[in-house]
Amino acid sequence: MEQFDPLDDRWWTAGSSLNWWDSTSPVRPAWVPDRSQGVDYVRRNRRAVLAVLTQVHQYRTVDTAALAALDPDLPDRTDATLYRHMVAAGILEAGLPIPTGGKALGTPRSAPFVALRLPAHKRLETPLRRLGFTPVDIASLGPGPLRGARQYDRHNLICVSLALTARKAGWRTWGEAYGRFSLMTGDPLMGSGGPDLMLQGETGWCAVELTASAGQTLEEKFRRWDRVLAHPGCPPMDVLWLDASRDHTLLDPLKGLASARPRQHAGSAAVWRDTLTCDDGFHMPAGTPPPPPDWMRGNFDRLAALVGFPDASGWRIPPRLDGRTHRGEA
Repeated sequence: MEQFDPLDDRWWTAGSSLNWWDSTSPVRPAWVPDRSQGVDYVRRNRRAVLAVLTQVHQYRTVDTAALAALDPDLPDRTDATLYRHMVAAGILEAGLPIPTGGKALGTPRSAPFVALRLPAHKRLETPLRRLGFTPVDIASLGPGPLRGARQYDRHNLICVSLALTARKAGWRTWGEAYGRFSLMTGDPLMGSGGPDLMLQGETGWCAVELTASAGQTLEEKFRRWDRVLAHPGCPPMDVLWLDASRDHTLLDPLKGLASARPRQHAGSAAVWRDTLTCDDGFHMPAGTPPPPPDWMRGNFDRLAALVGFPDASGWRIPPRLDGRTHRGEA
């Protein structure tokens, strides 16, 4: 089967979204197993289910081939038993491309690709507890609410393809769930907004802002990054503004806004995916990235302070919450 490329415009002639089966719909397609079968399967395969949810939560929308590339322990088949039973249990939703001429795509087996996302109209924390997942399991899935998040499917799938390219070059990658201004600066007042993708190298970070439209004022976005980069808690970081518009009209405005900002750079998403280089020549090699950070450590320190401890340094923190077995990165 031909490899799916989200930058190939033929997949988006009907729009930037896929045809999703909503987990709250009363109509169950023939390819979705019975709910009781899905629930039993999920309870028997919790480790694999957590691995899927970790990747889908942070990257928002992921096709099955990319999911297997992000985590080689996961299947790449569009009709894999694991994904179909997670859909049946109501903790995952499947999206198929919308055909614009000819044969209908009614099942994952007949589709050229299938994407997965968290349910769009409900949060998963309570359903996962009912399925037997512990608070530690749920917290290990990463920051933010467990539900389908914003952005068009095309946008999210392009971000995943950029992440896979960066991983092959040696970068450590973090999806949008981790790209929060409050997390990168350690300052909750900086807000929960952030880039679409974060790349960690040996000497610093790159934040990727994938731009497909100018609906929100681009200049205001650049000014917000000016404030983030100037924050004393922000690590060494460059911002890559990549044009992913279908008519390729945003590159010049992005270059104009980035030209006076030495730590912000502009380029084409397609070109950067091939070369890892922006239009101004900016290219930072990955080197040897450091091991994954203890992403929950700051939260535990704040919790310790609330109950009278100076910090959480003496606490026995479960490995899944201490960065040692977190699989959200490369």
